[in-house]
Amino acid sequence: MWVYVLGLLVVLAAIITTQYRIDINAAYKRLKKYDVKVVSSSLGKISYMDEGTGEAILISHGIFGGYDQAYVSLKTLVSADFRKIAPSRFGYPGSDVPPNPTPRNQAKAFLDLLNQLGIEKAYVISTSAGGAAGIMFASSYPERVKGLILLSSGVPTSKKSREEITGMMGPPAVFVNDFPIWFVTKYFGFVFRAMFASEIDKSLYETMLPVVPRKKGIKIDETITNLDMDLNYDDYEVERITAPVLVVHAKDDPMAKYDSVERFIARIHAKTAVFETGGHLITGHGDAVSVAIKKFIDETKQRESVMI
Repeated sequence: MWVYVLGLLVVLAAIITTQYRIDINAAYKRLKKYDVKVVSSSLGKISYMDEGTGEAILISHGIFGGYDQAYVSLKTLVSADFRKIAPSRFGYPGSDVPPNPTPRNQAKAFLDLLNQLGIEKAYVISTSAGGAAGIMFASSYPERVKGLILLSSGVPTSKKSREEITGMMGPPAVFVNDFPIWFVTKYFGFVFRAMFASEIDKSLYETMLPVVPRKKGIKIDETITNLDMDLNYDDYEVERITAPVLVVHAKDDPMAKYDSVERFIARIHAKTAVFETGGHLITGHGDAVSVAIKKFIDETKQRESVMI
């Protein structure tokens, strides 16, 4: 009997290995198929996508992201009537890691990118771990922002010491490789559904792979980005944000807790699109999220016209 069991395990291992090689090769090819552009900034090379015309929207993507995830997110969130600027943050596919890859420097890199693209003012969407850089950009360069949209984003809520910060700031090290993430997403998607309290769309799965080109960025988020708003709370001078702010969030988000977000909303008097359920990915409310973002942009465009 053990011979049969062993034989079955060998067959299963062969099937899994073959499927993995097919899928991971496809993932690397898919990453290279995007129409990626590169600029040299004061903080190193930035890889980004730039598509469409109209109001410019720059997105600060989350962990496990990159220009591909940023681009797919923008295409999902806004219509074709916008210019979509989708850069990789520090250490993510195609973008360099400067000596001090902080959210403040990431905001400076965003500024360099907009300058080189000749964009005077843009809307900024920040998602999840991308919140620190987006908020820092809007507070450091308020004159360059037409509107800030925080989508399931982390926010600064209180100053803490490193010892006071609890919980995981990033994925377990064993997951930060191609095979583990492929295996879990392929056969155990419920693990991610439990983490996010959300169903995960296939397109998002695809932008998490391959993992290896994202490893440096994931490490930066785990050790620097996700700690920065607590450790350097006073640096996030959100009262300097002059642009309108829209917070889009689900109350049952297990990663960016709503009670913290609620305090932030009161602090800056942000507009809101808040959902009772949906988890970190606000699953089941995609159309409502897009409608809220479009309404916010339409209203703030009118405000800009009046100010001019």
